[in-house]
Amino acid sequence: LEERGETLTVPHLSPTTDKPMAWLSRDGSRAIWHSQRDGWGHLYLYDGATGEIITQLTSGPWVVRELIHVDENERVVFFTAGGREREWNPYQRGLYRVGFDGEGLQLLTPEDADHDIQASKDGRVFVDTYSRPDLPPISVVRDRSGAIVVELEIADIEGLLATGWRFPEQHTLKARDGVTDIHALVIRPTTFDPSKRYPVIE
Repeated sequence: LEERGETLTVPHLSPTTDKPMAWLSRDGSRAIWHSQRDGWGHLYLYDGATGEIITQLTSGPWVVRELIHVDENERVVFFTAGGREREWNPYQRGLYRVGFDGEGLQLLTPEDADHDIQASKDGRVFVDTYSRPDLPPISVVRDRSGAIVVELEIADIEGLLATGWRFPEQHTLKARDGVTDIHALVIRPTTFDPSKRYPVIE
């Protein structure tokens, strides 16, 4: 498959990933391909023989970040995305599933955090390590419905807090246009004194 198009500007999000977002069925009749053809990064189901689009699997003002697992028999796709949950920081990833017909989109990781997902080889379970700048990492195993099967580990940061370290502060600012949100972290020195002035390093 090949695609060409005009460069589109997408506000505040980009579908960055370290892994290729493409899949081909065993018989070559179906393919899933990641595209920004509508201005956002989404998944499309193609006819493997003709290269024609069968259906757009995901859509909306958010981006697919990684194709995690495709179940050809049950015709379901698992992927991570950012920006769909409006109350979350848009850079946080969540795990989702959707059918080959583009129906039944479901969030499988409801915790307001960034979810780093690893699928088992057969795609029956997922290891989910989730965290935020103010939430130490928690690792769990989830089934295909998103239910937690077992809790693996919760990071213990008591020793870190005992040193005087504090969580970064999350803030949302407006860009120069007065419309675009800029999501930022404020990291203060452990010896921060509000009566003093400090240089700001951006």
